[in-house]
Amino acid sequence: MATRIVAVGGTIGIMGGGQLGRMMALAGRAMGLHTVVWDPSPRPAGEAADAAIARSFDNSQALAEFLEQVQHVTYEFENVNVETVRAINEVRPVFPPPELLYISQNRLREKDTARRLGLLTTPYGALDTESDVRRAAAEIGFPAIIKTAEGGYDGKGQEPVSSLDEALAAFKSLQGGTRPLIFEQRVAFEREVSVVVARDQAGLTVTYPVTENHHAHGILDYSLAPAPMDETLAFEVRQQARTMAAGLDLVGVMALEFFIDQDGRVLFNEMAPRPHNSGHWTIEGATPSQFTQHMRAVAGWPVVEPRLMLPSAMVNLMGESFMNGYQDVYRVLNVPGAALHWYGKTEMRPGRKVGHVTLVANTVEEAFDGVKAVKQLVRGTSSGA
Repeated sequence: MATRIVAVGGTIGIMGGGQLGRMMALAGRAMGLHTVVWDPSPRPAGEAADAAIARSFDNSQALAEFLEQVQHVTYEFENVNVETVRAINEVRPVFPPPELLYISQNRLREKDTARRLGLLTTPYGALDTESDVRRAAAEIGFPAIIKTAEGGYDGKGQEPVSSLDEALAAFKSLQGGTRPLIFEQRVAFEREVSVVVARDQAGLTVTYPVTENHHAHGILDYSLAPAPMDETLAFEVRQQARTMAAGLDLVGVMALEFFIDQDGRVLFNEMAPRPHNSGHWTIEGATPSQFTQHMRAVAGWPVVEPRLMLPSAMVNLMGESFMNGYQDVYRVLNVPGAALHWYGKTEMRPGRKVGHVTLVANTVEEAFDGVKAVKQLVRGTSSGA
């Protein structure tokens, strides 16, 4: 199939109005690409786009207006109706392709696909009935975690369990029987890592350095890149990302998350067919950034092997830190190598990502020192100090 191109001055449609869409639009604008954001609540992405359609995804008039304005389409989150995306793809090319979106919307499909392509995962099983819970408890064992197979992010929709009684209770609290659930063995892992992979229409595939991720309350807290890990393992992670990208016919950017267990095994966890929070460090730490790379691929332009500029880190800024105001958040720029990215959200609430800080340094250790300094300043800001 011939490469489908959006020329400079053309327009990319973005489904979703969050911060990822905002950063896609900003990256596109720098390269002369216009953007139209479609979301019932298009802020903050709509502020960076050329136009925004503030109507629901099932509104036929909004769909017609969207299609009239754009040449290619992408999405900034997975919780969009895949049938709508498939219908759009009949008229305007959608990247990454709808089938990849469909797989990514269900954790069981993700893990089944990873295994089909030769990747290792933790032991898992589908839960549709209480009998499935008992079977998984016997065959997979504890400790485990029960998650909703669809929806849920940043630690939502999942419960750790250590016994059959806890598993049966979690099955009920997560509405098992009325929605698909997955039972996963909890492994003792040495580190949690991710990698961003990009692929263009010609099949050229590139990866960014592997990133080490640290979470708090189920939400990404900070990332370090390149991950301080054995290079042989890092190479294996990148190769597995390439395998998934080719097997899923990726066009665009995709992030894959892995556990490295105590035996040094690389275990696939989950994926996101879009730029990812753990790749935000690339905005200052690599060229091109994950957002620029994604918009290049979506436009039909070639991807390029990214170049690491300096060891880097990223710290998420959460709403609970700014309940009393955020006017002083600029103080994080006192940390050497720091860059502030504020998303423009007006409502501050616990668990909501409202910005992030990237840090570049001479070493990963220095970048981590910057992480700690940013956290200290944010604590001072949130307390009114």
